[in-house]
Amino acid sequence: MFAKACYYNKLQNCCYSLIMTSKNSPAHHFRRKSDQKAFHQYRSLQLLNGYRLVISALLFSSNFLAISLVQTITEERYFPELSFFYLAYSVFAILLGNKLTIQHNFQVHANVLVDVIVIALFTLSAGGVESGWGTLIIAPIAGASLLLTGKTALLFASYGTMALLAQELVGDHMGIIKKTSYSQTGLLGIALFATAILAITLAKRATESAKLAEKRGIDLANLAQLNEHLINRIDSGIMVIDEDNSIKLMNRAAMNLLDQQENTRNISLLNTSRELFSILEKWQADNINSPETYTLARDNLPALHVRITKVGSREEDKGSVIYLNDTSDFDRQVQENKLASLGRLTASIAHEIRNPLGAISHAAQLLEESDTLTPDNKRLGNIIHDQSSRLNKIIESVLNLSRRNNVSQENILLTRWCEKFITEFGRMNDLSEGWCQLDSQDPAIQVWIDTNHLHQILWNLCSNALKYGRKQDKFPIVTLKAFVNKTNSNSYLDVIDEGPGIPEKEITKLFEPFYTTSNSGTGLGLYISKELCLMNGGDLTYIDNNGHGSCFRIRFPQN
Repeated sequence: MFAKACYYNKLQNCCYSLIMTSKNSPAHHFRRKSDQKAFHQYRSLQLLNGYRLVISALLFSSNFLAISLVQTITEERYFPELSFFYLAYSVFAILLGNKLTIQHNFQVHANVLVDVIVIALFTLSAGGVESGWGTLIIAPIAGASLLLTGKTALLFASYGTMALLAQELVGDHMGIIKKTSYSQTGLLGIALFATAILAITLAKRATESAKLAEKRGIDLANLAQLNEHLINRIDSGIMVIDEDNSIKLMNRAAMNLLDQQENTRNISLLNTSRELFSILEKWQADNINSPETYTLARDNLPALHVRITKVGSREEDKGSVIYLNDTSDFDRQVQENKLASLGRLTASIAHEIRNPLGAISHAAQLLEESDTLTPDNKRLGNIIHDQSSRLNKIIESVLNLSRRNNVSQENILLTRWCEKFITEFGRMNDLSEGWCQLDSQDPAIQVWIDTNHLHQILWNLCSNALKYGRKQDKFPIVTLKAFVNKTNSNSYLDVIDEGPGIPEKEITKLFEPFYTTSNSGTGLGLYISKELCLMNGGDLTYIDNNGHGSCFRIRFPQN
């Protein structure tokens, strides 16, 4: 039980990680982008261009406002033309930024030069650095430094410093600036270099963070692919359901168990399996946080074990994980384990059992030949001999199960092979010629199977049919019916008797080992027959014949 719980916990963690790395996750986003660096550069450049457009639009619109935004401008005759040029270039820069074919570095350098020159001219018109207009140059320098890191950022700072110093010199020479302030210009230049150095530091950290995020995104994507691969290789059906009861994940085993051919991701569970949806609703209505197991009944198919648990351990995790297992596979595994253990036990003690068993049987035979025994004692000797033979058959059957040979399949004509089998079985059991009727739709039906296994299967089925399929005061007749199902192209062989049929309460136990209603049977004949069919890729089932005898149907594997 502990190992099973650990198994489900591991699967639950895998499903949870798959949800966290779905299409909406950062990991998937990284995989979708072919060039993340170019994308981020484009976005950052357009943000800077947008800032320039806002500033230039405000400056240009101030020409038409009742309250001027440029009351400090000393040479107002240049301001309308300059603001219009700045606005026009801002629009041009945005359009240029959309052309990804134009080099990114060229666009950044051109924009910085225009920003520096235009803001320097605005500062000159306003009367120099003391007007405060020079501070507008900080934002473009900082943005450009983030776009082009390293020594280039210091180059941008030098552009701004030289432009501010040049406008002070020109303004002083032409008499535009009444009072120059080189010290304030120097302080502003130092601020520009500090901004550039800070931008270099921030850009370096941002680059390292981006690389780390990309690496982790790739790791998450690889982990998601690995988890999905592992889940698809698991024999148990696994479904991950979100809080809206939509399917987020469904492995191949679950698709096969629910007979789903197409991808059902993001489709409601109600549209996939109404019965399974009802079970999930019941689990949700009961508000059960711990895993619960249910049984999903299916028409003409084995029932499914359904185990439902939460997708995560936190309260905010609303999803659920559904585990599906075929009950027939589970029961078959239990039976195989039981028989394997029994086979090992029998093999270890077979020698010790069979030697005294042979002695008992031989002694009983000698007693039966004695003339001094009374009829009652002879009857007791017969019982000893018969039960010894039965015990020996049980030992042989269990030993054969524990050492089953490999399957050696071949392609045969089913009708012709059945004719030979009918002749051989009748001769070996001293049966009249009409003991079996062969009904074949197509004499050319070909099947792929181990002929030794098929011989053993039919021998067991025909023996049971003759033993239990007898009408009162009539010789039993067995019918072998070979046909091909046109719907699925599978080949079948029915073994039909004329007996009363099998009671409904016993049908579910037919293929269980050691189950028999006869005092002389071992209870292994039908079980061995079904196991041999499964080993060949086929199956053996009981078909209700509506009270007209018993019908055991062999399904052959497809060629």
